[in-house]
Amino acid sequence: MKKFYDKLLLALAVLALLGGALFYVLKSAGAEDLGAGPELSPADNPYEPVPIPDPTAETASWPEPGPQSSGPNWLYDVFTPPKIYIDKDGNFTAEPPKVIDPEEPFGIYLAEIERKPYRIQMQGYSGDREKPEEAVLFFFDVERQIRFFIREGQSNEESEVEVLDFRIEREVDADNNISVTAIATILDKRIDEEIELNDEEALLSPELSLVFLSEEDPDVRVELTLEPPISAVPFETPAGEYVLTQINLEDRSVTVEKKPTEESEAETRTLEATENIEPEDEQATEATEASEAAPNGEDDFNFVF
Repeated sequence: MKKFYDKLLLALAVLALLGGALFYVLKSAGAEDLGAGPELSPADNPYEPVPIPDPTAETASWPEPGPQSSGPNWLYDVFTPPKIYIDKDGNFTAEPPKVIDPEEPFGIYLAEIERKPYRIQMQGYSGDREKPEEAVLFFFDVERQIRFFIREGQSNEESEVEVLDFRIEREVDADNNISVTAIATILDKRIDEEIELNDEEALLSPELSLVFLSEEDPDVRVELTLEPPISAVPFETPAGEYVLTQINLEDRSVTVEKKPTEESEAETRTLEATENIEPEDEQATEATEASEAAPNGEDDFNFVF
């Protein structure tokens, strides 16, 4: 049975091959019968080639260099000059813009301006408010960094002070808040002048400490200790000679004039401190902390009894 199917498949394959060969022969015969077709000819206006003209060379006439209508700096009458610029009005020009030299350094700047505290500060008292003449007063010597205790009418020779008067002021504000202030009048024996101190705020010295530095020369450091008002304070650095003409405590600034030299003219500037120091509260706090750490505070306190 198997052999029968094999013979049947072989017969079908032979028939398919013969059919394909016959189809190819019939197609080839039909193509030969069509032929190449009739010859085509152009219409009444046959194509004629257009001749290409020969190029002709033209010579340009270049003017000689010289001043032009755009100005004496425009030396070439071409599309653009060798270099063009735009002026401040937006117009083209052959003149280069003016180069502005950078500002000459002033040579110094104000690094610090400090108003130092008075050399004696009052810190408080101990005793009956109704008997201020018997109270023990607490003072701090800023120069010696030491605390001392004293009563009204007594002197401290090491700090060169004498207590002339002591009183206690009591005030009541609109909200019924009570404030008590201890006020002492001392005699500064060093300058023979009466000074009033209190335990609420630090008293500042009239002297000012100024420090000038230089960004160009790190070795420059000028320190001035002055007492306003001032007229003219000269000082000198490698950068030139200067005159301090004015001090403004409110703005914490100074006015300094730099004297002229062969290379530069005189110049005046207002310099603001780069490191502002507010001594009112800071110095009082430092004095209090230092007095509390004084090693001989109790010994000084004992002498008043």
